[in-house]
Parts: sequence; C-alpha cells; structure tokens
Amino acid sequence: MLVLQAHKLNKTYGDRHILQEVSFALHKGERVGLVGVNGCGKSTLLKCITGEVAPDSGEVSIAAGHSLAYLEQIPRYTSESTLWEIVMGAYRSLLEMREEMRNLEQSMAQAGENLDRVMNRYAQVTEDYERVNGFACESIARRILIGLGFDEREFNRRADEFSGGQKTRIALARLLAEEPDILLLDEPTNHLDLAALEWLEEFLSNYRGSVLLVSHDRRFLDKVVTRILDLHQGKLYSYPGNYTDFRRQKRVRWEALEKAYRKQQEEIKAAEEFIRRYKAGVKARQARGRQTRLQRLHRIEHPGQEATISNWNMEVKVASGQDVLTISGLSKSYPANHLFSGINLLLRKGERAALIGPNGCGKSTLLKIIVGEEEADEGQCRLGSKVCLGYFAQEHEGLDPESSVLDELVYNSDCTIEEARTMLGRMLFRGDDVFKKVKDLSGGERARLALLKMLLTEANFLVLDEPTNHMDMESRLVVEDMLSQFEGTMLIVSHDRALIDSLATRVLVFEEHALVSYTGNYSDYKEAKLRQHEVKDTENKPKSITEQQAYRQRQKELQRNLNRLNREKAEAEANLEELEKRLEKVEKELADPKVFADAEAVASLGKEHQELMEKYEQVFYHWEQLNQRWEEATQESE
Repeated sequence: MLVLQAHKLNKTYGDRHILQEVSFALHKGERVGLVGVNGCGKSTLLKCITGEVAPDSGEVSIAAGHSLAYLEQIPRYTSESTLWEIVMGAYRSLLEMREEMRNLEQSMAQAGENLDRVMNRYAQVTEDYERVNGFACESIARRILIGLGFDEREFNRRADEFSGGQKTRIALARLLAEEPDILLLDEPTNHLDLAALEWLEEFLSNYRGSVLLVSHDRRFLDKVVTRILDLHQGKLYSYPGNYTDFRRQKRVRWEALEKAYRKQQEEIKAAEEFIRRYKAGVKARQARGRQTRLQRLHRIEHPGQEATISNWNMEVKVASGQDVLTISGLSKSYPANHLFSGINLLLRKGERAALIGPNGCGKSTLLKIIVGEEEADEGQCRLGSKVCLGYFAQEHEGLDPESSVLDELVYNSDCTIEEARTMLGRMLFRGDDVFKKVKDLSGGERARLALLKMLLTEANFLVLDEPTNHMDMESRLVVEDMLSQFEGTMLIVSHDRALIDSLATRVLVFEEHALVSYTGNYSDYKEAKLRQHEVKDTENKPKSITEQQAYRQRQKELQRNLNRLNREKAEAEANLEELEKRLEKVEKELADPKVFADAEAVASLGKEHQELMEKYEQVFYHWEQLNQRWEEATQESE
C-alpha cells in the first residue's frame, strides 16, 4: 500500500535547480534512506513533503487517514515544559481518556439512577484505553528517553535548560512517542552517542510505520533501511537494498553511464567532423541526414566525478619514539560533574586508538588535557620522544576566516600552488572552490580543509575529535581513505562506527569513570562485550505428555508455514533474477553506439528500463517482507 507519493517535484533557488522532476513513492512499513552530498536538496525535499516549502511545480499526496511527523536538523524548542511533560504530550488523547475514567469512577458513587449509564460509559472508555495500550504509555516514554541517553534524574528538567544537541534528542523522543504512520527524519543520529544510536537502529528496524530518513551514517543506513533514494544533481534515483548495496549498484551504473557517455561523444565528434567536411560537397545530402539525426539524438549526460581511492603519501617526516603517549593516574572533575579518575594509558608508536563512551563522559576533555588546552586535577600526561602532535578540534579554531582555501594551504605548508590544488581536488575542493573564503565554507568543508592542513605538517601523532562531523558520505569516504594511509600514531574520538572499523587497532572505552582497553576495531569490541554478557541457557523443564503433544503439533504448524514461506521466497528470488537479466540486457543495448542513432529506440529502451526498475523495486519489497516473516518463523521454531 502506498502511504506517500511525490510526483514531478521541481524547486529552483536562483539559477540552481535543486529538484528536477523528482518522483517517488513510500510503501506501508518501508524504511527508506535519502542520501546525497551536502547542499544537494535533501532537507528541501523533506520540507516539500511536509508543506513547509512549496515546490515550484509537482505535488505530494499522503494516503487518507495517515499521520506524518517530521524531525528537522535544528529543532526550535523554547518550551518551559519539562522533558517528561513534552514526551508525555504525545499521549494527549490517552491522558484525556484516563482523566475521563477517573471522573467516571468518582461519578459512580453519586450516580443514583444514572449508574447503569455511567458504568456503560466507563466500560467503553476502559476498553478503548486498553485497546490502544494506554496503561503502557509511561513505560514506553521512559524506554524511549532512556534509550536516547537521558537519565531519569533529568526527566523533570525544563526543556529550555538543555543544550542544542539535547533538544534535538528531546524532539526525536517526542516524535517516536507519537508513533506516526510516516516518520520523516533529518539526520536523526546527530548528537547521539553510540549506545543511543544503536538503540535507535533497533527501534526503527522494528517500527510498524513507514520511515524516510536522511543520514550520513553508513552503518546506520545498513542496519535500518531497505531502499536508498539518491539525490544527485537535482534528480532522484532509487536503489533496492541498504547502503552497501546502493554503493555497489551505483558504481556499476556509473561505470555503464560513463562508458556510454564516452562512446556517444566519440560518435557525435565523428558525425560533426563528417558534416563539417561534406556539408557543401557531393555528400551534402548525407551530411544533412547526419545533422538531422544529431539534432534528434537523446544525449547522455556525463555522470559526474566519482570519488576514487587516492595515493595520499602520508609518510611521517620525523619518526617518534616507541612510547608516544603515557598517562598515569589522570583524574578530572567539574563542580557538578565527575568525569574520570585514575586513568592509565600507554599508546605506542603506530597504534590507532578509538576513544568512545557516552556523551558527557569526558572524551573531548581528555583530548584537551593531552594537547595541553586543559589541566587535569590529578595525574600526569606525557608525550614521548620526538612526538610531533597534530590536533583536530571540533571548532577548527586554526583556520583564518578571511583566507581563501588555497592560501590557507599554501601559506601553512611546503606545498606549491600546483601541489596544493591537486591535494585540495582529492579533498573534493573542485574548480573555483579553492578560491572560497574560509568564512563562507560549510561545516563539512571547514573540517576537510582543517584535516588536510594538519596532515601536511610534520605531525606524527594525530589527536582527532569527531573528524567526520558535518560531512556528507562522499567526504567521509575520502577522509577515511586519507587517514588509513597515515603511517603515524592516532587517537580518535568518533561516533562513526564504519570509520572506527576501518582505522582502529584498539578501542578505549569509558566505563564507570575509568578507561578500559579492547584490542581490535569497533566490531571486535562489540564481539568482546557480547562474550562478556553471554550466559548459558537454562535447561527446559521436562514436559508432560499433553505439553509434548501440543509442542509437536505447534512445531508441525511452524514447519508448514516455513515450507510455504520458502516456496514464496524462491519464487520471488527467481523473479528478481529474471528482472536483473532483463535490466542487464536493456542497459547493454543502451550502451551500444548503434542505438544512439535511433531516437525512437533510445526512448523506447529508456521507458522499458524505468518500468523494469519499478517492477524490480516492487518484487524486492515483497521479497523483503517474506524474508522478514521467514526469519521470525525460523526463530520461533528454534
């Protein structure tokens, strides 16, 4: 069932076409990720759906009787209400029913002749209240707030006393408590620590409604979504599967389009040369025919640049000693907040350590103590022999706001202008981007420039505080590629699990105001924690004869259900395979230079390709639903 549909949306700001003929549909229970580079129009598209921004043309329709709720990146909370009151406000209708039940209970004692009427009304309200799970609303609200990282002691704090990041979490908690039919989420993982992020993954994965979300967190998208919408140069492309599936499919599509574009350009160049040479000679008629075909030709647009792996040459200029960082008995507290005490740590040459823990536990404070920006209450922090430290702070204070991007690099490194432009191009500063003033850069652009500037120094020990914050997906991949080639030592604070998995050789975790070390990357850490919490299953009690018969009957029913689901899954998979073959055939025909000379053939193939993609998405969605039911049935039968 379609719950949301956008049809041919167009939006222009000045001479920029943000949305061009954008169309898509959202099915009931579907979870879709919306991706694209920063500034491409993702938030604009969400606001067109909510009606906050009016498209220049096109329309959005929502299925009758379906509710929609939207989480924007920067919520506007100025409420004097408490955190608890705001979240419980999602249950206003339930609270009104509860109040009516209380009033009816009081009325029963004085109802007299109206007792039957009052009792009937009470029974009806109670039944309705139980049907919508009204008695559980407090426990649900508490579960959401704790899941998103709030302490129960904060429940009675006024909303306007919280920080900007905390207000974002408040807005998210209220939205989740409302349980709308359609959830629109713009960067919901911002300001969440890893525990809250993983809780949100689980919550959304089991959400009964439909979800359309914007996120630059690769691991989050892999865990939550079943389809990706890619907004690229104003146009929207749909890919079945999660983010990893999308990357693979987009790469194949990009290579096919790039190849088709090159071949068509060669054909066009040859035709133009023929027309130039023979337009006034004996072959003038043929030349005019080729001119007509060129005018009618459906021209393939260049697919744009694709981020590629670069050789960054991140060799350290000066080798450090073996012991890079030694921390002994380090403690730090603020008047109302005890952070950590008695921390000990030895970081050796070449190690890449990721520092993780709940928000507010002291990760950034520890980094500032290491680089000398803050002092510890107790203990020592020493850098080793020949250690040259490079510090990346979240605020990027080391950049001159009046300097251009190019000058910021040239005047603070040994790079020539040509070398600087090459390095900046690898960091996605293309064309005239290098002449932008630092003060005019976005948060992600400033972060990329600050990182590159730091890596061109003599630093052999990098201390990085959230290096991929504010970055889009393409930027994160480039930064990950660059940092992976750095040959020195690294200490990094990040909520980007994919980045930690790629870089870390060791994970340092704040647990109960102390620092605990785990060998390996983030996935290794999670496996280690799982092993710590494993307990042996208690043996099942012996079953009576009646219980055994009921159990065997239930197992037979489950097996029949599994067999049916297996057949339906196999049929869906066969359909998908057939559609993939037909898509591959059409794409090969589109890439054939001979086809480009026939405008009608190109149009026909293009229409067929679109129809096949739509059919593929429908069958894939059906397969996803079958697979989920199969997994649930398998778990029940175990």
